[in-house]
Amino acid sequence: MKQAADFWNALAPFHSDIEDNYFDLPSLHRILPELHEPVLVVGAGQGLIVGELLKKGFKCDGVDFSLEMIRYARVRRELSLIQADARAIPLKDDAYQTIIYATGVVDFIGDEAEIKLIMDEAARIVRPTGNIFVAFYRASPAVENLLTRLGLLHNHVLLQREALQMNRLKAFQMLKWVATKAGVSCLHAALLLIRMSLFSTFREKMTAVKMKRIFRKMKDANALIQSAPEKLPYRNEAEIRNLFERLGVPVKQLTALNSCIIARI
Repeated sequence: MKQAADFWNALAPFHSDIEDNYFDLPSLHRILPELHEPVLVVGAGQGLIVGELLKKGFKCDGVDFSLEMIRYARVRRELSLIQADARAIPLKDDAYQTIIYATGVVDFIGDEAEIKLIMDEAARIVRPTGNIFVAFYRASPAVENLLTRLGLLHNHVLLQREALQMNRLKAFQMLKWVATKAGVSCLHAALLLIRMSLFSTFREKMTAVKMKRIFRKMKDANALIQSAPEKLPYRNEAEIRNLFERLGVPVKQLTALNSCIIARI
């Protein structure tokens, strides 16, 4: 958990550029009719989702593990978020009607015993009639295919640090790197990149541009990369269902959106 906090603390000064991503505002609006107050957002970051729910008239609180994210939420949005580990949140039993786990919490965890602790904590905090929403990050098929071709995505595991390194490469460096990783010619590598660019989503294109800009701004981009998890689980719909089945947590509904998959439990 400390490493996760280090990563988010390092990213915090630049997070405003990319915070509307994965479990983003369009994703929130899709599930809005199913939300009932009071709402708790876990992995609240700098308060994007909390702020939107407050604007919509919901009673809403937010929790995050990163002190820097919480500081920026206060400075940027005048929000007072709760600093806590998702496995042990200092809140009363049955305190919320809805709990939302944003992307960057459960979906970043490979240890299922840790996820079970988080789900047990959610079951304690949510009311018996309430709902828990758990968001999992998702890439388009075009990006999935490229990551798989490069060996960065295999057996539902993403090599996160190596994937982040891509943001440091200039165009020609990227071309050579893709050719080497995929074991193809530079011409073939160019075709792979063009295909990915053509068929990836607009959000993914913009995020890639913003990430490159962020890495150029950083004094020590390598520090952010080294603080990131070396590997992340990458779960499709079947893997998410299997995960909750192994944990003994029934899934009421699974909703696949463009940028994330949301499990309602």
